[in-house]
Amino acid sequence: MDKLAISGGIPVRVKPWPTSMLGASLIGEEELNELRDVVAEKSPFRFYGLGNPAKTATLEKELKDYFGCKFALAVSSGSAALVCAVAALGLGPGDEVILSAFTWYSDYNALVNFGVLPVFADIDESLDLDPADFARKITPRTKAVIVVHFQGGAARMDEICRIARAHDIKIIEDCAQALGGGYKGARLGTFGDVSILSFQVHKVLTAGEGGALLTNHEEYFVRAVRYHDLGLVRSYFTEQLADQSLADAQKSFAGLQFRMSELQGAFLLAQFRKLDQILGRCRLLHQKVRDHFSQNQHFRIRYTDGDCGIAIFLLFATAGEADQFRKCLEAEGIQVGAASACSNLLQQYPIKSQKLVHDALPPFGSGFAANISGFSPESCPNTNLILGRYLAISIGPQFTDEDVMDIITAIDKVDANLYQGGPG
Repeated sequence: MDKLAISGGIPVRVKPWPTSMLGASLIGEEELNELRDVVAEKSPFRFYGLGNPAKTATLEKELKDYFGCKFALAVSSGSAALVCAVAALGLGPGDEVILSAFTWYSDYNALVNFGVLPVFADIDESLDLDPADFARKITPRTKAVIVVHFQGGAARMDEICRIARAHDIKIIEDCAQALGGGYKGARLGTFGDVSILSFQVHKVLTAGEGGALLTNHEEYFVRAVRYHDLGLVRSYFTEQLADQSLADAQKSFAGLQFRMSELQGAFLLAQFRKLDQILGRCRLLHQKVRDHFSQNQHFRIRYTDGDCGIAIFLLFATAGEADQFRKCLEAEGIQVGAASACSNLLQQYPIKSQKLVHDALPPFGSGFAANISGFSPESCPNTNLILGRYLAISIGPQFTDEDVMDIITAIDKVDANLYQGGPG
């Protein structure tokens, strides 16, 4: 029997869907106006120019105000923010950092390019790091943990923080997909020793690329500043320090170049002022779906108070049920799938091959005794089992009430046909 027959005849939805992109879907005159200011100043470099560049500095100030943190550093991408976070914590060869197997390449790449050994841990039903497996994977060499809040939903930060503090493990909080999210009354991004944001095109806010690092720790901030700008600490950053000796030129080290331009900063200022609009709409629509299915016995919807509301995740008892439900929803014209390409990295290259740009580099190169026994999917046996039981439906700020009613109607229809003896 084909999917349409199983689903029950005429599809619920045949017309196109609005984009599920978030900040990108609301790009307009506000961004153009901010960019015009940069053009008028003739100063696209953030630190100096023919005029008075101030957009990126203003973005950093607004980020500090929003998160209530002491320091914010705007950088060229979310990946750059992760690299600067690793530099900030002084991580290097011989160190281990725990991260969930289900994540994006950037979290892995930022570690191995510093010679740090990634240690993979399972996810739990939050689709984020499982605190119990995090605890099991700790060794005397564990220096940090990267916690990714997947698609706007918080990891169990109270448990993760308790474990990390008990073992003197630093937390890198990856909020690339969860800007504006919360957990038990606190903003995501305020739990980490260092936290990062991304402004890539699929993220909550976007400038095409861009990122930011957040911290309350002055020394971590200075190390990140140095690494993002060739080892320099410019006067703009020195003025923010209580201990200005941290900016001494004699303490410099070789850095790279991950500065944010004024063009990115200007674009993001306009985007940042749309954050409440984006999340307010997505959360409202997400709640409509949750409320409708609050008594459903066949699946449950992933939700923790503070969720960004950017995707509906239905969790089933088995992977088979999830797969059948997905096929039927697709036959109803529903777009199924999260707006994220995260995957189980243990099944991907270059993780499977442990290849770096040069074969002699740590942590895998000749002469480095890295324990890579944890680089098989069997080291995180629950990750694929949990992922297989989920299906996702993305939501965007341009979705209408009618769009969400089509989602609800389709889920109701499939649920009735598969579980309640409906047609097919």
